[in-house]
Amino acid sequence: MKLLNSIRPLTLFPPVLFMAFVALLPMGQQADAGREVLGDIDCVVKPGNIAQLGSAVPGVLSSVNVNRSDYVTAGTVVAELESDVERASLALANRLASLNTATRLRQLNADFGSRTLERNQSMFQKASISTQTLDQIKTEALIAEMQVQQERENLEVAGIEVQRAAAVLKRRSIKAPFDGAITERYKTVGEYVADDAVVEIASLDPLHVELIVPLDQLGVVETGMRGQVSLNLPGFTDKTFDAQVRRIDPVADAASATYGVLLELPNPELTIPSGVRCKVDLLSE
Repeated sequence: MKLLNSIRPLTLFPPVLFMAFVALLPMGQQADAGREVLGDIDCVVKPGNIAQLGSAVPGVLSSVNVNRSDYVTAGTVVAELESDVERASLALANRLASLNTATRLRQLNADFGSRTLERNQSMFQKASISTQTLDQIKTEALIAEMQVQQERENLEVAGIEVQRAAAVLKRRSIKAPFDGAITERYKTVGEYVADDAVVEIASLDPLHVELIVPLDQLGVVETGMRGQVSLNLPGFTDKTFDAQVRRIDPVADAASATYGVLLELPNPELTIPSGVRCKVDLLSE
């Protein structure tokens, strides 16, 4: 009887208290959701993209509109080459494309030829003119119509020439391919550039977290797995950031018996620094 009494409190343990007891267990003893798979792994936070921007054509820089640490949006003109000749060519092409005097002149000539043909056809029916004369008038009217078509085609070509001149001028500008911060400025106004980089830009949202995992953990880390990133920096010691595994290297490094893993770390407020070391805990779903 005493034995039964000692067992009863365990069998009647209230469910609510039982769940609270489980919550107090160490992370590794809780349910699989959110369970730590690998912890305290060294990592590095890097920009999502880095690009060295150069010119599509050689030339002399007429302006560099950014400095180091400036933040720019995609499409911002960061530098321009001297382009007086290209601007003049575009202006000339626009002017030629807007001229329609020749087309109107040809159209007037064609209309006159059409009216002349109608009158001479009536005269031909009355035997007032010869067949040769009527044939000559028909030919002249047809030539006039073809000349109108030729002028219209010339206007189409002029419109294409405008597009070509605009494309040539556009190549004299260097634009940011994505939102990011200018990390380096290599050139200044007056310098000649050909294959040289003018500025370097880094994308800060999202950031990339790179880490090296031992080869014996191959298969443990999976794409989509969540990671908690912490930075050992002043002001960040009590903060963690959620990241997600995006890529796992398919080829390992045999010399070190490791393989690389990349996590994506959202940074919409641009408050997380890059180029710093970190620690990451990988958690199961």
